[in-house]
Amino acid sequence: MLAVVFLLTAAVLVLVQARMKSHVREDLASALRSESHVYAEIEKARREQVQQTAALIASQPSLKTLMSTNDRVTVEDVSEPILQTSHADFLILENSSFEMLAFHSKSDDVPRSTARRLMLTTNGEEDWWFAGGHLYDVSFAAIEAGAAPERRSLGRIALGREVSPKTITERGTFGNSTLVLVRQDTVLLSSLPASVWGEFEAALPHGPATSGSIQEINIAGERYLTSFVELPGDHPLRFYSLQSYDQATGFLRYLNQMLVTLGAVAVLVGAFIAFFVSRQITRPLERLVRGTQQLEKGDFEFQIPISGNDEVADLTRSFEEMRDSLRKSREGSLRSARLEAVGKLAGGVAHDFNNLVMIIKGYSDLLLGTADPKEKAYLEEIKNAGERASALTRQLLAFSRKQVLEPQVLDPNQTVRSMVKMLRVLIGEDVELVTSFSDRVGRVQADPGQLEQVVMNLAVNARDAMPDGGKLIIETQACYLDESYAATHSEVIPGSYVRIATTDTGCGMSKEILGHIFEPFFTTKELGKGTGLGLATVYGIVKQSRGHISVYSEPGVGTTFKVYLPSLDKSVPLPITQQTGGPPKGEGTILLVEDEPSLRVLAAESLQRLGYTVLQAGNGLEALAVAEKHSAKIDVVVTDIVMPRMGGPQFVENLRKKRDDFAVIFMSGYTEAAALENANIGSDAILLNKPFSSDVLARRISELQQKMAGSAAMSMAAGNAG
Repeated sequence: MLAVVFLLTAAVLVLVQARMKSHVREDLASALRSESHVYAEIEKARREQVQQTAALIASQPSLKTLMSTNDRVTVEDVSEPILQTSHADFLILENSSFEMLAFHSKSDDVPRSTARRLMLTTNGEEDWWFAGGHLYDVSFAAIEAGAAPERRSLGRIALGREVSPKTITERGTFGNSTLVLVRQDTVLLSSLPASVWGEFEAALPHGPATSGSIQEINIAGERYLTSFVELPGDHPLRFYSLQSYDQATGFLRYLNQMLVTLGAVAVLVGAFIAFFVSRQITRPLERLVRGTQQLEKGDFEFQIPISGNDEVADLTRSFEEMRDSLRKSREGSLRSARLEAVGKLAGGVAHDFNNLVMIIKGYSDLLLGTADPKEKAYLEEIKNAGERASALTRQLLAFSRKQVLEPQVLDPNQTVRSMVKMLRVLIGEDVELVTSFSDRVGRVQADPGQLEQVVMNLAVNARDAMPDGGKLIIETQACYLDESYAATHSEVIPGSYVRIATTDTGCGMSKEILGHIFEPFFTTKELGKGTGLGLATVYGIVKQSRGHISVYSEPGVGTTFKVYLPSLDKSVPLPITQQTGGPPKGEGTILLVEDEPSLRVLAAESLQRLGYTVLQAGNGLEALAVAEKHSAKIDVVVTDIVMPRMGGPQFVENLRKKRDDFAVIFMSGYTEAAALENANIGSDAILLNKPFSSDVLARRISELQQKMAGSAAMSMAAGNAG
């Protein structure tokens, strides 16, 4: 009997070891495929972003004019700032005769001759270059002048972004994987020690292989599993992701020792105890193993029966709780990953894009003042297109929670009440709009435009849920979210809130759809009738305003959205609404510091038309030199925050050491909160977030001058009284 038990134990050990090795191999293979796929998708999105940047730069009139000169020295000198604004690691400009007119690189290791040779061998829009010991992802864009059919080629621009193991791991979740970039079976870049690159090259299979396939190789006596993806271009690469199979299965030795010990104890105790253990413990554990296997396949709904109150039952219950926690964590991680990816993309282009939008809108305003009625219609369309582009950027930044808000103390009843007329037009005559405003609600601190965006998006969502008409109810109410509510909603801080609720009598939503409604680009509408950004934008604005949003829906009954914003006391005064009109005329001297030449020229032209004397500079160092030469008074300094050579805050600090009788307005197109916090602009300065109109800039300058004049009068009165 003991011999039978011993043999059974040995058989179990062998089976468990085989199953575990198989599972480990499957897990590693799945992880490698996922990592390769994630990197390929991220690299594709990154390339599209760089190609868009290259296309934007290539379409600039200033660059086309520069390339039209076809003068190597001029193009080389004037094009150097483009490298900084493009955020690339090297920049090449080539004319239509394939002559390289300009070459700028952040690294001195890349020879100009190598760059010229690679330009001659690259014909597509993307490629991979290995030069001077550096690997670059290169994007190309054509530079053309004129309109069809008389369009002519001026050449092309190449932007290169350096790739290293560090930058790769920062753009993907690669865990303990080793990364290798290979061209024609030769390692170009790897996180492997350089001493084993030759062994890796020798271990690579030389026959045909399929992208995404799993291969086993041996490096320095250690077994690895590897998978690769092809990176296209005129000089293509293969991206390999490796994980050590020996390290992943090393725990099996300890597991074998533990199981042998348990088997020996089972033999000594006897057949009866072995039978009891097998019946009471092994069977539930097998269920847990099956549950683990289903969990590895992504099945979070696999049912495991629980009976009794012993340790195995407790373990099974703990497994169920762990599985529920993993499911929620996985859903949250996927949502956060998608949000972060789009957020990085939106934030990365917001600065340069906002500058372009300001140029479009600003010159449209200047031309509208002198255009005839026929031309005004065209200019209005150009200006409206700029407004829509700016709104789209704000919407992308809002749901990714990277929008720079301008919060004010608001009366929510007044805000919603002012929108009623517009909402009635928006939802249509077949939808009845009912409002209910509580007199007990307090103030809220929020961006007024963003709060109106929240209400409008919820109203549009309700309208789309009632294609045959219905009723939409918008109400405000004061409420208190206590500790018990906060315990089930981790993002909620207990306290007083103002609740803005929208209820419709539409088609409602199932629980499955409710779990995805706040995800970006998720929509249940037909193709072409919804972007999937409406509710994602609402969610982002509410979260960025330190609020909370909940939703309740029943299919066939309707849906209720509840937005909770922290409440302020009703005694907090509301901001004074100023009358708007044309931009105020003024006088005095303005020192304008902006590194974007087109934007600087536009702002200077607008201020000069209003009567100001404008001094211009492209960065902080130039501005100090201009101020040094100008002995007369400078009334207001208008400066960008982030500029090459010297930023705005450092320039203002240095200027105050020489003169302090001026006011300051800072401008910024960056969306990262940290960038603005680290700028240290001071509490008395005004911050304008790009894009803004010339009228807004003129009003802010006028307000500052009035404030300074009032302060000077008070100081003079105090001096006379003394």
